[in-house]
Amino acid sequence: MKTRIQKATYYLATIFSCIFIVSCASTKVTSVWMDSKKAGTSYNDILIIGIAEEEHNRRLFEEQFTTQLNAAGVESEVSYNMLPEGTTIDRDSVSAAIKGKDIDAVIVTHMVSVKEETVYRQNMDYRPTYGYYNGLYNYYPHVNSYVQQPGYYTTHDVVILETNLYEVKSEELVWSAQSRSFAPESAKEVIDELVNLVIKDLKEKGLIKSK
Repeated sequence: MKTRIQKATYYLATIFSCIFIVSCASTKVTSVWMDSKKAGTSYNDILIIGIAEEEHNRRLFEEQFTTQLNAAGVESEVSYNMLPEGTTIDRDSVSAAIKGKDIDAVIVTHMVSVKEETVYRQNMDYRPTYGYYNGLYNYYPHVNSYVQQPGYYTTHDVVILETNLYEVKSEELVWSAQSRSFAPESAKEVIDELVNLVIKDLKEKGLIKSK
């Protein structure tokens, strides 16, 4: 039978493994601001604007955003149909594009920066193994051999994006968030994760609702 210490050690190892898995998420929202005066205000017909260097990424972002919003029962439209490639996106062009429509809010996402980040990683040979916890003279050599091995440095791209929600009627900024994507494998990965996080926060704050 497992002793209490063995059981506790096993459970701790499991918990730390779960924490490691969660912490590996590539994209995280790092800051959120909301206009307190707009508390209780919801929007249900939203224009999605993705500002990107490549038209492909813009379309990918807008389509993914509208797909998830529509699935949640929130009306939304991509901007590339109303503001085609080459159009200057400003107050006049957006106002003209949405004139006569039921759109009551606009979400705009753009890239703030891309920077390199160097991370020190410990040697990954170590894996928690229950058998090593049976006694000091099994556990100590195993752990000692692991900690004596040198780690290494890796350099990754970090993508910082800003997403803003504006109210059409007042033209005021209602909600803003910055996100951080660590070592993304593709633009699609960043978009998928960001859209999920943004929609979740907007729902929690009551800024979007189903019709």
